[in-house]
Amino acid sequence: MRDDNKNDRVVGLACVHLTKTEHYQLDCFIKQYIQTRNLRSVPDIHEILSSTLEHYPGKPPVMVNELNAWIDKTLGYRAAHPEFPEVLEQG
Repeated sequence: MRDDNKNDRVVGLACVHLTKTEHYQLDCFIKQYIQTRNLRSVPDIHEILSSTLEHYPGKPPVMVNELNAWIDKTLGYRAAHPEFPEVLEQG
């Protein structure tokens, strides 16, 4: 259970939770994030994301939707629609 009164930041983020019982290892989350944001062509994107995640201010457990939103806001990325990636680029 999440205790929002605790002051423990995520240190050494090892996994990202999909649900209370399912989680990604951090490397799998980063690969999924790169794919859903269509960032494969960005130089050093894995390292950029890894170093950005070191500054995540949230508290454990870290949920995937929270982390996606924080990275999007922090770095300015958006999810690409799998069938219409060019529509999001124009918007």
